[in-house]
Amino acid sequence: MYRASNLNSIKILTKELEEVKLKKYGLDGKLAGLLKASKNLDHLIESQRSEQVKEGVGYNVVPPPAADLYLSPKKDLS
Repeated sequence: MYRASNLNSIKILTKELEEVKLKKYGLDGKLAGLLKASKNLDHLIESQRSEQVKEGVGYNVVPPPAADLYLSPKKDLS
């Protein structure tokens, strides 16, 4: 009786272990795919950076906004 109960528990745990291994295998594959995608994104971002930033200047020159494009509405003082 005691031995049969142990054997049954071992079978159940072995089955659960196999299921967990399959899930882990699937998750490992997903993780590998995400790491590859992240690496590809890093390469893409690096390729889009300007030469000044790559050389260590550390900033991009951005012109100031044109002031004539937008005039704020004036209050009616009448």
